[in-house]
Formats: sequence, C-alpha cells, structure tokens
Amino acid sequence: MVRSAALVASLFAADKVLALGRDAAIARAFGASAELDAYYAAFELPDGLFTVVAGSAMATTLIPILAARLTRRDWEGAWRLISVVLNLVLLTVAAVSVLAAIFAPQVIRIVAPGFDPYRHELAVRLMRLVLLQTLISSASGIAMATLQAHQHFLLPAVAPLCYTMGRLLGALFLAPRWGIFGLAWGGILGTVCHLLVQVPGLLRYRARWWPVLSHEDLRALLALMGPRALGLGVTYLNFVLPTFLGSQLFPGAIAAYEYGWRLMQFPETIIGTALGLTVFPTLAAQASIGDRAVLRRTAAWALRLMLALTIPAGAGLVLLGHPLTMLLFQRGAFDPLATERVYGALQFFALGLIAHAALEVASRLFYAQRDMWTPLWAALVGFALNAGVGWLLLPLMAHRGLSLANSLGACVQVAILLTVAAKRLGGVEGRALGATLARTATATAAMAGAVLVVRSVLAGGPILPATLLALGAGIAVYLAAAVVLRSPEIVALPSLLTAARQPASPDPHQ
Repeated sequence: MVRSAALVASLFAADKVLALGRDAAIARAFGASAELDAYYAAFELPDGLFTVVAGSAMATTLIPILAARLTRRDWEGAWRLISVVLNLVLLTVAAVSVLAAIFAPQVIRIVAPGFDPYRHELAVRLMRLVLLQTLISSASGIAMATLQAHQHFLLPAVAPLCYTMGRLLGALFLAPRWGIFGLAWGGILGTVCHLLVQVPGLLRYRARWWPVLSHEDLRALLALMGPRALGLGVTYLNFVLPTFLGSQLFPGAIAAYEYGWRLMQFPETIIGTALGLTVFPTLAAQASIGDRAVLRRTAAWALRLMLALTIPAGAGLVLLGHPLTMLLFQRGAFDPLATERVYGALQFFALGLIAHAALEVASRLFYAQRDMWTPLWAALVGFALNAGVGWLLLPLMAHRGLSLANSLGACVQVAILLTVAAKRLGGVEGRALGATLARTATATAAMAGAVLVVRSVLAGGPILPATLLALGAGIAVYLAAAVVLRSPEIVALPSLLTAARQPASPDPHQ
C-alpha cells in the first residue's frame, strides 16, 4: 500500500508541478481578472454535474461492489456491472447537460448573482462549452474507478497529467488567439487525453461492454449512490459557495481564492488524495471480512502518516507562501496586488490542509464499510459552518474569510467522522495519534525556526535562491528532528518503500 501510495504520489506530484506551470501561464495571460472569474463560474454547474452523478457512481460506491465480483472471479458479471453504470451515467449527464445549456443564463445568475453583464454573458458562453467536457470526463471517471478496483493505480494517476497538459497547451497556444475560450478548449483536449490514456489498462483486463441498463447488483449500487450523491452535492455546494459570495466582491476576488486553493491542493493531493485512493481498496477488503481491529489499525496508521506529512507542509505554506506565489505567478497581468490577495487566501487554506488531507482517509473509512450516511451528515454540518462563517466574515475579510470558513468546515467534518469511528471501532488509537501529533509539532517548530533563520540571513537578496535554500533547510531540519524524536511514521517510510515485493500474479485480474 505504501509503494502504491508513493507511485500515485509521485505522479500526482508531477501533475501538480505541471499544474503550477499551467497556472503560471494562466496568471501571465489573465492575472486575477474578470475573465478568469467568469471562467471559474462557468465550471460550477458542469463540475457539480460530474461530481454528483459520475462521482457518486465511481470509486466510493462502485469499488466495494465491484471488488466482491472480482474476488469471486466473476469477470463477466463485473464488466456487465461496469457497462450498466457507464450507460446510466452517460445518459443522465447528457440529458442534464442539454437542459443546462438551454437555461445557462439562469444558472449563472444563481451561481454568481453579483456578476456584472459582461462577466455574466461570458460565463454563460463558457459554461455551454464546458458541458461537453463534462460528458467526456464522466466516462473517464468510470474507467478510473474500474482500474482502481483492479488494484491498478498507474494509469489513473497518469491521466490527470494528460488533462493538465491539455489545459497548459490551451493557456500557451490557444488563449493568445481565442482568449479565455482557448483555455476552455484546452480543457476539452486534456479531458479526451485523460480518457484515452486509460484505454490500454482496460484492454489489459479484457474490458467488455454491453448496451444494458440493468444488473443484479444495481439495486445495491443505487442504495449506496443515493446518500453518496447527496454527500457529493454538499461538497459541490462548498465549491459553489465562494463563487456565490465572491461574486459580490471586487473583480478578481474569485480568481485570487482559486489560486490560493490550487496552491494548497499541491501538498494535499500529493499526500492526502494519493494515500486516500490507495488505502481505500485495502480498507474495503478488511471491512468486507468484518475484521474491525485490522480496519482500525490500518485507518489509524494512515491518519498518523497523514499528520506527519501535512503538518510541516501547512507550516511551509504559511512561511514561504508569499515568495512562492511571487516566483510562480507574478509576471504579465499578475501584479503585486494579485500576489498579496492570493497569499491572503493561502494562509487560511494552509490551516485547513491537515483537515482536508485527513478527510481523504476518514471518509473512506466509512465508505469501505458501505456507510454513506455518516459522511453525509458530517458534510452537512461542515457546509453549514462554512456558509455561516463565510457570510459573516465577507464584509471584514473578503475572500480571505471564505478561505478561513472552508478550512473550519473541513476541520469539523473530520472531528465528527473520527468521533463516530472511535465509537464504532472501539477507538482510533487516540494515544498513538496524540504521540504522532506531539512529535510532529515539535519537529515542525524546529523546521519553522530553520526557515525563519535562513530567510532573515538572506533578506534583501535574490528571492529565488533565498526561497529554495529556506525550503531545503526546512525539509532537512524537519526530517532530522523527526528521526531524533523517533517518529515511527517517518522512520519506517524507507523500509516500507524498499521492502521486497510479492511475486506478481500471471492473471491480469489479480
């Protein structure tokens, strides 16, 4: 599992590095502008459609049921189930997309009520184009879940690189000709590549397709999809909320929020999403045999590893976020004021990095047990806090208040899920989690001291070498302090990554 997580994390890291190049190209072309506000608003309903319909049918609901078929070596039954899911998802997404394209002006008025006529009209035109991307990405998402159910993580982790490359090409070569629409066409190109790169994996597992809409497992799948779709709907509202509230702020506020969110997503995806994706099939297998003790130990270990990696990463974003934002984005249309606004959002997103990463494991612990309702209730409480705090802080902190509210909402979700998990599983190894927290906090304090010393010594010099030296010193000091403190999560990583592999099965379904 650690090796799989490392593989996925390395590919996600490559994707995020490429994404930084994409965002730098976007920043140079559009800065934090009204056009970019309209672009992000145009994605709200298409992303929500993908999240609720395709997302609810993907990994967290399809994998547990599909894994049972694969365990019984019922290959035909598995592929018939995948065919049913794919057919139903594509039909639903296509029907809703047609309606959304017709009523696009009304949708944008709901999503971004504060937009002026220029941004509103631009968002309407962009949304109709983005809906095409949603249909393709829905099929690609089902392919991704299918490969993950087969314990195949390589191609699903490569696919995001293809999508990011498409958007980068759109920003570099299409945007100069077609403006913000070039960026949208680049996203469509990337989505097509996202799907095509997974086809060899599907062929390896002898994929088959039937034009069917019924299956004996469909009832069980729909029973899981219902609460999962509601939960993803709440997640979708959390993403719409900044656009809804931010549309009432100055032009570029939504864009500044999005830049800050994407910077926070760099470590969150590499650590949280990678570990969450790879630990989930293991949790599902352990839950299916009813071994709660092993399930508890696996989840607790993943959470401890998450703490050991995300706490220093969050501190690093606070300490070095401003110079990193300058180095990555401040050129062309992206001016120093935009840097200040993005860093203002990033500081508060950094506070929620730990919670967002922990949520990747905590929520999947319940999905593995086919419990979709508990994460839904936790998400509802988190959203209520997010919306309430964001609305209250909007006049005082502008887009920074939205970032803080988002982080607080994520923290509440994790707290609820871990409390319920502790009661259900007889604890979540709280003492070990507390020890990890104490050791990590101490090592992070040493790291912060090293970063501050390097920055003070090199103050006034070139920003690039100063930032890189401070970053390198911080990482080195943190690792050294963790080893001195005998952090089991950090100390064990090298041996886990280099341990002897089990012989590969000749059966491609294994």
